[in-house]
Amino acid sequence: MKDKPSWKYRRRVIFGTLIFNAAIVVYVLFRWDSTSLAETAILSAFGLAGAIIASYIGGAAYEDVNLYKNSLKLSSIDKENKIDENI
Repeated sequence: MKDKPSWKYRRRVIFGTLIFNAAIVVYVLFRWDSTSLAETAILSAFGLAGAIIASYIGGAAYEDVNLYKNSLKLSSIDKENKIDENI
């Protein structure tokens, strides 16, 4: 099954942001001393990564449910049209 173009671009943005977060964490771990600013940067990066992953999964599940509901509606409309044609 081929993906829609919108998910292709969404994945690019999501993976780019996650890579950026990973770069922040690695930079802070190897460059900064243990300061409150470094802790805040790491906590913010992990918080943003968690929010991105949660919304990615939630958005995909929501879209799948809507596609399933729409396919049920379309199949029932097709069945009604076939019944009408037979009458």
